[in-house]
Amino acid sequence: MIFFSIIIPSYNRAHLITETIDSVLAQTYTRFELIIVDDGSIDNTKQVIGGKYKNESRVRYFYKINAERGAARNFGMKQAIGDYAVFFDSDDWMKPNYLQALSKEIEMFPGIYLLAAKYNYNNKGKTENNPSLQILAEGWYDKNLFLKGNILACNFCIKMKDTDYKLFPEDRELSSMEDWLFLLRNLETEKIYIKDEVCITMRQHDERSMMNNQKVIEARKKATVWAINNLRLSENEKNKLHAWSHYFCGIHEYLDHNRTSAVKETMKAIKLDGLNKKYFLLLAKSILGRKLIKSIR
Repeated sequence: MIFFSIIIPSYNRAHLITETIDSVLAQTYTRFELIIVDDGSIDNTKQVIGGKYKNESRVRYFYKINAERGAARNFGMKQAIGDYAVFFDSDDWMKPNYLQALSKEIEMFPGIYLLAAKYNYNNKGKTENNPSLQILAEGWYDKNLFLKGNILACNFCIKMKDTDYKLFPEDRELSSMEDWLFLLRNLETEKIYIKDEVCITMRQHDERSMMNNQKVIEARKKATVWAINNLRLSENEKNKLHAWSHYFCGIHEYLDHNRTSAVKETMKAIKLDGLNKKYFLLLAKSILGRKLIKSIR
């Protein structure tokens, strides 16, 4: 019987996706299916997958008209037959023990609704950690952790069987933020268990959606408005959401060398949430500028 349905949306990733698929097929836990949702690719994704995996019964390929990742993940969930959906990106790698690690947590907490493991990065062959995720203690977390943003990216697992889960927003303007909003929606009355074990490697490259800073800023602003309008939030929670969104936008303005905009965003965060270490550091860096900081180093 299939227990995990791994759902991978893909768009023009023929040159990357086979390494991702191979990492899934190498899992030590074998009760899974792999659903590839080709979101309207115009490259040779279909031919690549059909050629290499035509005899692999665990790989199920679907082509649909492009509608962005939220719609692709929802489509994948409709095809899934497993008890749990495992979301994954088409350019990342699973470590061989990932599904086994998830399975052990489900055995420990029968009926668990949401769970996740940690990830690191591969940046041109160099392994890097996400500092905020690295120091996060193993355990249960509610939506308050995610009011700051999505520390997990799309790397989480949700129980589908016998649950009333919420789907991903399908608005194109929310692209790159659909995972964050999915978590906030599904954590309104539930909690997520985060395992202190690195089971995923995310590849850093220029094609990643988070590399376009201005596009990401616009998506974050629109996602914040969406969250305020669609989620049950107290005034304090709304202030926290707004503050950390300003901080997030400030980071990406700083990365784009827009020092004035970065300072403005950080000051808005401070006004809403008070001065904390992260806000202070971003403010100082924004005033100094990336070029000066690099020259000092």
